[in-house]
Amino acid sequence: MNFPIYAIAIAALFFCACSNSEGEVFVTQEEPVSTNDYLPLNDSEYPYAGIPRIVIETENKSPVKDRKTEIPAKLQVWGESAPVSEVLDMTIRGRGNSTWDMPKKGYKIEFVDKQEMLGMPADRDWALIANHADKTLMKNHIAFRLSAGLGAYYSPRCEFVELYLNKEYLGVYQLTETIKIGKNRIRVPSPSTTFLVEIDAKSHKDDHVYLTNLGRALNIHHPKELNTLSQDTLISFVNNFESYVLLMKQYKNLSLDRWIDVNEYILYYWVQEFAKNLDANFYTSVYFTWSTDSRIFMGPVWDFDQAFGGQTDSNDNKPTEFGIRDRYWNKYLFEDADFLQKVQEFWESHRKVFLSVLDTIEHDRAMLEKAAQNNFKRWDLPYSSYDEAVHELRNWTALRFIWIDQEE
Repeated sequence: MNFPIYAIAIAALFFCACSNSEGEVFVTQEEPVSTNDYLPLNDSEYPYAGIPRIVIETENKSPVKDRKTEIPAKLQVWGESAPVSEVLDMTIRGRGNSTWDMPKKGYKIEFVDKQEMLGMPADRDWALIANHADKTLMKNHIAFRLSAGLGAYYSPRCEFVELYLNKEYLGVYQLTETIKIGKNRIRVPSPSTTFLVEIDAKSHKDDHVYLTNLGRALNIHHPKELNTLSQDTLISFVNNFESYVLLMKQYKNLSLDRWIDVNEYILYYWVQEFAKNLDANFYTSVYFTWSTDSRIFMGPVWDFDQAFGGQTDSNDNKPTEFGIRDRYWNKYLFEDADFLQKVQEFWESHRKVFLSVLDTIEHDRAMLEKAAQNNFKRWDLPYSSYDEAVHELRNWTALRFIWIDQEE
């Protein structure tokens, strides 16, 4: 493909996507609270940048050294010049697989009591995602927002914050809902008979991990307490589904709807494919739910920090070619003409939603511009400027849209 041919088309697409916006960004501002209990914040080196600040102090200033040890801590949310929350009791530990080995680390926090956070529904469990590999700081956010815009049954809510831990500025983070079954997270009719499963080759030895007949590791996150009968029921269903997709042409009398929610599967596929998220090749961070006597619901989406052209292999960064269409279950499903037609129809009927990602990129750029200056004063930026990193993301996304639109 000769990219210069698309230069005018890219500009036109971006204009269409953004020309109705006046470029104004509105950030919800919390009112200061009346409290005598403060966690100190010294922002003389990293001034207020228009997004909330989260201040955390661990017990005895203990460092967060690993992903297992939960350290007692306190948290307070600050606005521009004063706290906008009470001091909240919680625990903190590290989070992430490969990301935990990066200089800017992610954290998992758990409050003693359920807490609403920055307008998001109350829960005890939250993630502070570092997005260190993503120099735009926004790829997870735009993917979550795309998933929600397409109508996914659940997409993680999140807000941008700046984080201080034990008086040390750590940069721009994404305060995000963790993936779990719950009233304010993945809401299901019968939690006691619903499984939340992650396909995860990086699963730890002490997790509830089981291999399918096609060799994929299923990490069962819910329920926590498993009995042999329930886990065997799940594994049996997945193995039967895998047998079905291997021989779909011989089972035309059986509907695919018996095994998966087809629309949710296609929606999930398109978010991952549009972002060319190779983590979604059924290797890690691929989630689904399944209830007894029901079907597989793919999702929610997760982990896009190296998507949208951010892979370390330059061949994987190209905005052309399908990234996950030939992987695992997809490989067999896409051999079915009826399924392929539904995939194409979904793209055609949701083109404007995918195109609106360009709007989201511009919105996030304006929101994060000042905070990014703080972040990259603290951490290295392999670009001449933050705007250059965002410009690269915007161009890649426009090219990706054009290529898929021609193919479909």
